[in-house]
Amino acid sequence: MFKYSDIRVVHLEISSRCNAACPDCPRNLRGVEVADIFNDFEVRDMTLAEVKKMFPVEFLSQLHMILINGNHGDFITCREGLEIIKYFSESNPYMQIEISTNASGQPKIWSQLGAIPNVKVLFRLDGLADTHHLYRQYTDFNLIINNAKLFIAAGGNAEWHMIAFDFNEHQREDAKLLSEQLGFKRFELVDVGRNNMVVFDKNGNYSHTIGNPTHDQQDFISLMEVRKTRRLDTTYQLQFYEKYPAKEINCKVKNPVWIYVQSNGQVYPCCWTGRAPDTNPIASGNEQISALSKNNNALEVGLEAAIDWFNELERAWQIKTVAAGRPWICNETCGSPGSN
Repeated sequence: MFKYSDIRVVHLEISSRCNAACPDCPRNLRGVEVADIFNDFEVRDMTLAEVKKMFPVEFLSQLHMILINGNHGDFITCREGLEIIKYFSESNPYMQIEISTNASGQPKIWSQLGAIPNVKVLFRLDGLADTHHLYRQYTDFNLIINNAKLFIAAGGNAEWHMIAFDFNEHQREDAKLLSEQLGFKRFELVDVGRNNMVVFDKNGNYSHTIGNPTHDQQDFISLMEVRKTRRLDTTYQLQFYEKYPAKEINCKVKNPVWIYVQSNGQVYPCCWTGRAPDTNPIASGNEQISALSKNNNALEVGLEAAIDWFNELERAWQIKTVAAGRPWICNETCGSPGSN
């Protein structure tokens, strides 16, 4: 059972806006924004007033950590982001606040952010000046470095996180050395299997290729069209789910209990289930989550009521097959071989 009083970590998206166009981000399809394809993607910032409404001081006092990291947006685009972080820190000075961001913007906030206690910023830098933009499209490497300097000089705890791509393999040692020279507390190479993709610009024009993708640019365009037409095809969905055997689900966010809150106030157990099921219907498993996640907006019903559906999701783990309704996202993300 998921209980409000047991929540210890909040994973929070405070904006669904982003100044970048990373090709493997769920807000877009290889660089083309979802908003331009489905026309119902809600682009908004969370306000300080909304944050206070959803997360009163009494609730924040029970938390160990807040992670600011969105599926679709970036902290740097939120207009009241600094004020929100100050509110969290003042409400619970013992709570860790971790921000994951491309950091390519708002140079005026970084010194103030660095002075706030218990704040850690993960700067997402995927190369050096000549390669970083190949994945973090439309971000400015030099601006990010300058923002990091301001943050560190003010006493901020900064980490450099680099995704492993073929285009930055020759730069990893230099990047690590630069991170040490600048005062980053840690350098981490993240290997998340993103090294094979065709990349388009915001207008849908071919830009470049990363790694050795299985689809060339024309094949990928065709694939996108096929997936869009099949998104409501129940026969196709059943055929897809029949390929996946049931696994023993060991939920990664139950001990301690995490929740994921999107910028519009919708609440999910985790970021895997919160991949905008209403606005990105071509992603596998989203229609299953959408059917379960009723009355899950904390701005409308309050946070405690907004997590009620988590227990219905947990009961669905007992369904024998994915095709019959066992949640595909849970089965594949937190499943281990062997059916219950």
